[in-house]
Amino acid sequence: MGILMVLLGAAGTGGSMALGVYRSNVLLRQLLAAMELLHSELSFRRTPLPEAMEALAHASQGAVAAFFQAMARDLALRQERSVAVIMRKNLMRSSFTPQARRILQQLGNGLGQYDLDSQLRAVALAEKRLQERLDEARAQQAGRIRSYCTLGVCAGLAIAILAW
Repeated sequence: MGILMVLLGAAGTGGSMALGVYRSNVLLRQLLAAMELLHSELSFRRTPLPEAMEALAHASQGAVAAFFQAMARDLALRQERSVAVIMRKNLMRSSFTPQARRILQQLGNGLGQYDLDSQLRAVALAEKRLQERLDEARAQQAGRIRSYCTLGVCAGLAIAILAW
């Protein structure tokens, strides 16, 4: 019974790691959709940043929605002087990957400081980088998920054999 529990625990750990890869890709897709919406809000509707962030929060789910909700709240209060500082503060609290954090921080450096065309270029650059990261992640997803699952099962079998 103990060996079976070890095997199931190791397989579950591998499955959990595989689920993390899947969730990371979902998060990247949500961020990319949010950047597309932000581009539209800024270019067509000329929405102020706090209201645009609120729109992004309503259009998103989970961690992405919570991040943009916090951004909207902090931008409305405007206790910090720049969007970059507010972005950095909220990114530190987020569960985003380091790559996504870097991309969003670079976006924050371009928002609210320059003219609309420069801000739109910053959003377009963030979209491009998120798309590149998503393409890389998708290319690696199947192999990584399979590897994590296999690794979990093999580790469980190795421990079971050693314990036998």
